[in-house]
Amino acid sequence: MERASRYGPEVLSEWSSWGGKAVVAKFGREYFTELRKRRTHYPKYSEPVAQPTPRLLAGKKNGRLGGDARAERHSPKQLRGWARMGGIATRERHGKDFFRKIRKLRRHYKKNYLTRKTKERLKKQADQVIQRLTKKIVSALGDSDAKPKSKN
Repeated sequence: MERASRYGPEVLSEWSSWGGKAVVAKFGREYFTELRKRRTHYPKYSEPVAQPTPRLLAGKKNGRLGGDARAERHSPKQLRGWARMGGIATRERHGKDFFRKIRKLRRHYKKNYLTRKTKERLKKQADQVIQRLTKKIVSALGDSDAKPKSKN
């Protein structure tokens, strides 16, 4: 990244073409035609992807380093407390409906993701199934005790 921040795009593209020319000289054009024949995934080229600016990249790096330093200096309990306070402030500013709208926009959830209400519903269903099975088992045991088998 340092080289990219010092030199312009023209110089960088010239350098990359030198690398491509060296590879063609080493393997030959036939090698690349065979590679293209084997390729199955062709990306769709529409608009060029926006490249992040060096300033943005430096800001992200500094933010990550600052977060890492904060995590080293403070206990997990303190970090959880700060996160909780941030969540409370967001809820006061936007209201509970804000979080409902965000959850509705989700396309997928993490693996094994369960909400509190889902956990309660599943626990209730499991308890009902266990109660039904215990009743069946008790009734089956009661029937077998009441009618002894005769050996004739």
